[in-house]
Amino acid sequence: MLILSCDPGLTGALALLDSQRGLLECEDIPTCPNGTASGHMRNWVDVERLAATLASWSSRHAFAQHSVRGAIERPIPMPKLPAQTVASQFDTFGVLRALLLTRVGPGGVHMVNPQVWKRLFGLGSEKGDSRACCLRLYPAAPVTRAKDHNRAEAILIGHWLLREIA
Repeated sequence: MLILSCDPGLTGALALLDSQRGLLECEDIPTCPNGTASGHMRNWVDVERLAATLASWSSRHAFAQHSVRGAIERPIPMPKLPAQTVASQFDTFGVLRALLLTRVGPGGVHMVNPQVWKRLFGLGSEKGDSRACCLRLYPAAPVTRAKDHNRAEAILIGHWLLREIA
């Protein structure tokens, strides 16, 4: 079984895990300018590059020959966040959800609240703990830099789904 998993956000990441072979792929979510010259949210998900990445993974790892499932962390809007930030979070979530659906099929994308998957690993909000946990499970994971915590979380979300459906 293959698992496509996402830690959504403009600094988020996408991972591909195999129930037999472990971590196969992990990349940051590509972004591009959204045409807005001012304001705080000047970028959004580069849908074309992300779709090309998923197509490449699908071909390279023969999605058609495997059962493929998806997992994406459900964004939780915080009341104190600016409206632009919340809008950006949900735009990114919608793009990721739609593109994952094209690769896994109806009913194959599982949404998970952060507290649920983090509970499995005994994690809180400390990003370094996510990287350390990921490296214990997948020593070759590309999460060695502090800013790689989103990659670690994408991998852990996929691992959570593997445990849930095994």
